[in-house]
Amino acid sequence: MSKADTGGSDYIDMFAYSSHLSASGKCPGAQSAFIRAGANQHGADNRTHDDLFGMKDWISVLKDAMQTQYDAGNLKGYLDYKQFWDFLDK
Repeated sequence: MSKADTGGSDYIDMFAYSSHLSASGKCPGAQSAFIRAGANQHGADNRTHDDLFGMKDWISVLKDAMQTQYDAGNLKGYLDYKQFWDFLDK
């Protein structure tokens, strides 16, 4: 998958897209940032099968994850998400 609608994609499409970006070297931390952002929003153990197919604005999900890291004083975590967010926001 070479492109995804970051404003309205499901988890599976964004997982595939972030995996492609990481594997191709276009955005090496994309897959890790994506998985952590999803867990940040829903909790690592609170996923259901419905969550896999629900459309989300992934830019907003990343922005929320970045804010959480910033508020916690975790600059490294913030910058890890920001790299992926900047790539998607091009």
